[in-house]
Amino acid sequence: MGKTAKPFYLAAAPLIAVGAAFAAVGASGQTAFGYTAVGLLVPGVVLLIAEYCRRA
Repeated sequence: MGKTAKPFYLAAAPLIAVGAAFAAVGASGQTAFGYTAVGLLVPGVVLLIAEYCRRA
């Protein structure tokens, strides 16, 4: 990583991490956690794609 800040990456990492944890709990049968996981993972992935497109 360079010296410049990468705000999309910094915002996406916690969303994906928490979304993955919620997905694990949701896979054990707690459906509300599964729905919340999708709501966290999708914006996280969109932010990562936006960061990639911005650099390209």
